[in-house]
Amino acid sequence: MTIGEKIRYLRERMGITQAKLAEVSGLHPVSIRKYETNKMQPQQAQIERIANALNISTIAISGVDHANMKLETYGDLMGVIMVLHNSKVIIIDGIRNETNMLKPETVQIKINPLLKWVFDSDVKGESTPLTDISFTIKNKQILSDLLRWEKLNEYLSKYKDVSTLSKEEKSAIAEIAENKEKIEIELQRSAIMLDGSEGIAVKLLADFT
Repeated sequence: MTIGEKIRYLRERMGITQAKLAEVSGLHPVSIRKYETNKMQPQQAQIERIANALNISTIAISGVDHANMKLETYGDLMGVIMVLHNSKVIIIDGIRNETNMLKPETVQIKINPLLKWVFDSDVKGESTPLTDISFTIKNKQILSDLLRWEKLNEYLSKYKDVSTLSKEEKSAIAEIAENKEKIEIELQRSAIMLDGSEGIAVKLLADFT
């Protein structure tokens, strides 16, 4: 099914009209009609508004393959970790220093406690909730890069609503957000393969010549 077909299917399952979906989502009725007929593709922001209106996960609309997450290279790994953290599947925890960065020696990766009723882990023959187990990052480079990103991510999470900020403050927040996005891009650029069993291997880039 296309994204448009999924929106139509979910809307009809709820028994509401295109006009009602437009009203609840805050989108224009013409946009809803064009989405459903695949004459226009909704962006992520519109998908989120439609999903909220239909009381369903955005993945149900965009598809489980939408994120296209792979796990082949160092860059892929950083992308997966950041997605899992932002989705609150994992929690990056630890003690912060005076600059609000997590101290590397205290950093632990934990599974969201909300998943306790789903997963168990067999530890030394005993069934232990996976959420009671913490993980450390042994690769120092990955840890260093991740903490750089996490610091900015944590800071920006406090400013989701900038409507009350001054023009100067909004400008500063926007600059920090742009820097965070650049760091995210750079962290995902590495083509070094994760499997180092045969020494360092690099994923070949496309030939644009």
